[in-house]
Amino acid sequence: MQKVRRRESKKTIEISIVGGGFDVVLLPYHVDFSPGSYIFLKYPELEEEILVKVRGFSNKETDKILDRFRFAGNDEVIAIMKKITKGYFFENNLKDIKIVREDFDISKGVITFVFTSDRKVKLDKVAAALSKILHVRVEFRQIGARDLARILGGVGICGLEVCCKRFLKDLPSVTLETAKEQFIFASPERISGLCNRLRCCLRYEIEYYRDLRSRFPEVGAVIESDRGPGKVTEVNYMTGKITLIFSDGTKEEMDWNPVAPELKEEENEEI
Repeated sequence: MQKVRRRESKKTIEISIVGGGFDVVLLPYHVDFSPGSYIFLKYPELEEEILVKVRGFSNKETDKILDRFRFAGNDEVIAIMKKITKGYFFENNLKDIKIVREDFDISKGVITFVFTSDRKVKLDKVAAALSKILHVRVEFRQIGARDLARILGGVGICGLEVCCKRFLKDLPSVTLETAKEQFIFASPERISGLCNRLRCCLRYEIEYYRDLRSRFPEVGAVIESDRGPGKVTEVNYMTGKITLIFSDGTKEEMDWNPVAPELKEEENEEI
């Protein structure tokens, strides 16, 4: 007759201390957590709790006894890991790195720190070092000023929540030339957003202005008028007027119909 072997109950838990090394703790009573759980536990000789990750159960001998424990919430785990990471930055002279968001996938054991910095930073070695300290895979992702504004949000110059936070899926490329094409020559603070970059809304009407510009003569072009040929010295797209200078040095402002121009443009004609 085959003997049935009784399964021996495990009397200790093996843990990874977040921010430290490894340990084994004696269980004086039944517990209902499983490997992979994050818990705060307390030793009888310590006043403060420590955050640990349960690695498994065993029968290893230890002189440390579990006093009490409680399950750690996801936000609590992230907060402690962020605090340890910021301390590592401080100790290693990485004070210019600012963590703006943390994403923790507890099922995969991966924490991603989104950060900003005034310089381009590669943190592969830092990630490897912190992975050993935090006992999870650590990843870093650097973002720019526009992405930071999207995360933080705020109110724009228009009085509404910034577009990048409210509805924009993709952040458009905006250059100073974009503002010039719309005849915006305001001070930098008037055309800059909360991110101190050119406002995203400068892209909204640029196609209209480009189409409008294509219907007017360029400055320097020579066109025929009732007074004869004149060189375009100024174009006002908003009022639909152009200014011509004639061979005798006189100037005249005239209307220009951008939809169906009646005046004939003659390029590169000398006056």
